[in-house]
Amino acid sequence: MRNSVEADYRQERFDGVAGRLFAILFALIYAAVLAGLPLMEFKDRVNYLVYASRSSEIFQSRAEQGWLVLLTNEPLWLLVNISLSKLLSPENVVRVIIFSSAYIASYFAIRSNHRNAVWVILFLLVPQVLKNHITHLRQGFAVAVFLSGWFSRRRGWRLASFAMTPFIHSGFFFVLGLMVLTHVMRRLRWAADLRTIAFALTGIAIGVGLPRLGAYLPARQFQEYVFAPGAISGLGFLFWGGLLALMLLQPRQYLKEHTFEIGMVVFYLALYPFVEISARVFENATLLVLLAGLRLTEPNRRLFLTCVLVYSVLTWGQRLLGPGPAF
Repeated sequence: MRNSVEADYRQERFDGVAGRLFAILFALIYAAVLAGLPLMEFKDRVNYLVYASRSSEIFQSRAEQGWLVLLTNEPLWLLVNISLSKLLSPENVVRVIIFSSAYIASYFAIRSNHRNAVWVILFLLVPQVLKNHITHLRQGFAVAVFLSGWFSRRRGWRLASFAMTPFIHSGFFFVLGLMVLTHVMRRLRWAADLRTIAFALTGIAIGVGLPRLGAYLPARQFQEYVFAPGAISGLGFLFWGGLLALMLLQPRQYLKEHTFEIGMVVFYLALYPFVEISARVFENATLLVLLAGLRLTEPNRRLFLTCVLVYSVLTWGQRLLGPGPAF
């Protein structure tokens, strides 16, 4: 019996070391490939080069308008660019941000699920995840910081990383709000159906109130977005709605452990008919939702993964064969 326990311990320890080494190796390759892609072949790269070269001026301008303007316009993102620009050219600043974001996100995703590494690699190639490291670089950097806290066992770093994210990408104000709501509902021991209703009502309330809130907040997003209904993709809406159904059919323990991931899907579906930023907010947690699918019981897990595979192929086909650039 003792020998069996020791053997299991050694095997578990070996699996842990092997999983960590594989995560490091793949993350290095994944990040290096993305950072090495042609710099100007993707959307918004000019804007990121501007940040890399002029963040100091932008920071000073916003600070002169007051602390509220500065804090609601992603000051940590500016400070990261300012720091890197003292050492690197604007082009290399952008590449370092891509590399670091892609490395951190892929490393933690695979390290925490190394026994499902093939599926995790597929998740990292899903367009909604991949574009955070190709076109939405500020968001990708915030997602990487968020994931480093999500998978950390150190409470101090978890809280610090979560607190930093909305000052890198403002979409995380919504994510943190949903995390607080999740915590409160768990403490109150709300049933799964009540939690689902609460997330849906929160999405509807924000969808209705957000355009009005723009009149009071000086965040740059209220000048960039019209906060009107987006062009809803029937395929995407059905896809995430179907995955939500598979998750809601799980046992009570699963629903409790993955309240936040389920809540993000509910929030996204409820918000989408109202404002066009719903997809951007949901992309902050898309990888976590996909990883939660690996914990489903059979046959829901198999159906979940099949749907993700088919949807990814269809999405890639639409992007590669459709007009305009893929990203």
